[in-house]
Amino acid sequence: MLTSGVAVNAKVTQEEIASVTKALTAAVQLDNQCTTSVDCATAAVGSRACGGPKSYVVYSRKSSNAENIRSLAQMTTTLEQQYNIENSVMSICSMVMAPRAVCDQANRCVAASPF
Repeated sequence: MLTSGVAVNAKVTQEEIASVTKALTAAVQLDNQCTTSVDCATAAVGSRACGGPKSYVVYSRKSSNAENIRSLAQMTTTLEQQYNIENSVMSICSMVMAPRAVCDQANRCVAASPF
């Protein structure tokens, strides 16, 4: 059985994860326009074996793709969680903090510089 291009009841592959991650990147790049930083948001992406997200994506809440972006981010997380379980993956157990999402001078949502 196939759900959103991902086989159900089959072992998750790195290729499947990469495919969803590529779709997520494309969705963000398609429409990431903002007027102010309030228009920008972050979504957790992926899963470390010890728990918590692998990274975050910055996107525009105003985007027509916003719901799709959140869905793809969640799908990536779910796939990686399953992959980690199926393959007894180990990882570092450090917390990845969400970046502050801001609207830059080009009116695009980006992760704020830490400084």
